[in-house]
Amino acid sequence: GNWFDQATKCPEIGEANAMCIATATKDGRPSARMVLLKGYSNDGFRFFTNYESRKGSELESNPYACLVFYWEPLNRQIRIEGNVERIPYQTSCEYFHSRPKSSQIGAVVSRQSTPVPNRDYLREKNAE
Repeated sequence: GNWFDQATKCPEIGEANAMCIATATKDGRPSARMVLLKGYSNDGFRFFTNYESRKGSELESNPYACLVFYWEPLNRQIRIEGNVERIPYQTSCEYFHSRPKSSQIGAVVSRQSTPVPNRDYLREKNAE
């Protein structure tokens, strides 16, 4: 908690909750990407993702991940490894509905982990 609190108060750090999450397929092919930490407690670290995304399917078949926070201005890096569990469905729904309407639309009309040609494509999908 203390390091995270320091990172959130550091003006040189734009997104203290930005973390790299590394997952792997069942046969060990790794994949890493940036996500936002949405909370943490003694129970673990919370982030949200589309279950249909690459990371979602990798976590379904191989529920183990590594998180990395890197706060250069503080000369600090934190690595966390462990098992991953889905949160309750109701919690996912509450989070989805707490997001800005534009983010909800983007999550519904775009297929995560696939390239989107341009913003007009999303507008067209939304209109459908």
